[in-house]
Amino acid sequence: MVSYHDLYGCHVDQWKKAADDWIALSRRSLAAADDVRAQGKMPLDEHWADATGKKAGKRLEDIANRLEAGGDIIKGVAMVLDALAYSMEWSQRTLFHAAELAREYGLRIQDGRAIGAYSGAAPTGPNVPQNVRDAYAKESAHISEVDGLIEESLRQASQADAKASAELAKLAKTINVASPSQAHNDIETETAHIEIDILRGDIPVGKDPHLVRAWWDGLTSEQQKALMRADPVTIADLKGLPPDVGKELRGLDGKIDRVEMVRYALDHWNKKDELDYGPVGNCTNFVSSSLEAGGMQKKIDPWLGLLGDNTWGRESGLGIGWDWADKHAYHSKSWARAEGLQNFLLHNGSKEVPRSEARPGDIVFYEQVAPDHETAQGESHHAAVVTSVTPDGDIKLTQHTSSFQNVSLAAREHVATNNHGEQRIRIVRPSPNWY
Repeated sequence: MVSYHDLYGCHVDQWKKAADDWIALSRRSLAAADDVRAQGKMPLDEHWADATGKKAGKRLEDIANRLEAGGDIIKGVAMVLDALAYSMEWSQRTLFHAAELAREYGLRIQDGRAIGAYSGAAPTGPNVPQNVRDAYAKESAHISEVDGLIEESLRQASQADAKASAELAKLAKTINVASPSQAHNDIETETAHIEIDILRGDIPVGKDPHLVRAWWDGLTSEQQKALMRADPVTIADLKGLPPDVGKELRGLDGKIDRVEMVRYALDHWNKKDELDYGPVGNCTNFVSSSLEAGGMQKKIDPWLGLLGDNTWGRESGLGIGWDWADKHAYHSKSWARAEGLQNFLLHNGSKEVPRSEARPGDIVFYEQVAPDHETAQGESHHAAVVTSVTPDGDIKLTQHTSSFQNVSLAAREHVATNNHGEQRIRIVRPSPNWY
């Protein structure tokens, strides 16, 4: 359990610096893996084809794999440290707010608790003047508010400390992992989930609305925005926040409820799609379903219905197991094709935004830049929903094919680049203009 004095005096900037150092180390490890393959393994395969050359090439590939896996694991360490740093910063801010309120109310902090003029000497009896009774009641309410914030700040800090400690100890045992796939898909994915879990632990879920409001008011505007981007669904569901918070999270224009869109993605990331579009279309089918859950209305051609070129949406279908007919006659061309959905959105009010401005509810498209045997150059071939942006700026995706929840865009982009060559990441903010 983190104590009052531990939290009050901790230097969160040191954890942030440590996380930055681990990120730099991760990049060097990944760059070294690329160099070993490009300058060692590839020339060896081209110019030394005998048994000795193959043996040397196999050894170089093993070294590259270990460097790549190590880079991903190291990034996982950085994710945990970043989450710990921001969690401690936010919980420390709540503690400072409690101390500020104590001074404002004429209280003092002793052994981590608020103390007032009547502490330990409550006025009792029939002869106590009314003004004294009123002063005692007022002081008691102030003490309760301050103590509630202190307890909440220590709860937040303690959960972050415990989760980060456990995950870092677990990561320390992965130093011999030589499989990039295991590092990408299992280890780094788990650390991304721990990162979100630590940040979510700073939200006073289920607490009294008055405490929630006092907690929120104590955060800086920047910290409030960071929490809204990191976990929009939990913040939107919290009782006691100003109404404007929910409006901003859901979308000020009222056309798409971004919170419900993200909620759907997070709840359905590992659930089977109603129709199987295969590896080419399931990802975009999932994104369209998320947009539908967020309330995006259909766009139907007055003559051709959903068969028109500039349409989006789906109908119920035949319901007799004819998947081909359901996919082609009852779903628009843009429903389950990344290139089609991207172009439809951009031609109908939506806009592309830079990575630095990404927020939950945006759509990520992967556009093929390098020559590839599966996808034409310049074509977008994959889509995912942005479900979180952590305070360090890392964009988290939720997707199908393959199914992942709240994984790092940077990590998945690295995998796509390794498998298919250079990618252009396009982030589109849905903003329908047909209704």
